[in-house]
Amino acid sequence: LKADSARCYDNYEKMISQDGQQGLARELARMNLPANIYTQWYWKVDLHNLLHFLRLRADPHAQYEIRIYADEICNLVKEWVPHTYRAFEDYRLGGATLSETSVNVLRRMIKGESVDMQSSGMSKGEWQEFKTLFVD
Repeated sequence: LKADSARCYDNYEKMISQDGQQGLARELARMNLPANIYTQWYWKVDLHNLLHFLRLRADPHAQYEIRIYADEICNLVKEWVPHTYRAFEDYRLGGATLSETSVNVLRRMIKGESVDMQSSGMSKGEWQEFKTLFVD
């Protein structure tokens, strides 16, 4: 395995453009590298899109490896822009997005009406999500 990995990397180096010579772009040549070879890359992103990435990747449902990566980036963002990060935690990580139906059901409940799945107009899955947020 080690020899095969080294062979793949040697081939990669032969394929890429070096010293102004013609060759493949690194992005194309990299496609044949095995998964055990790490890639160094630079990332440019604005804060809005960085927080969007973190909302998706720091989620408990995200793949473990990317979640750990996102958690570390969250720590950096927390130190870099603490007020923004607190709002991000409050509104995005700890917040919820509601459908119009959910908002209407919540309004009915606040007014004192007893609402069940049948009278809510929600599917079983929607009702379970709603209950997880507000009832249970």
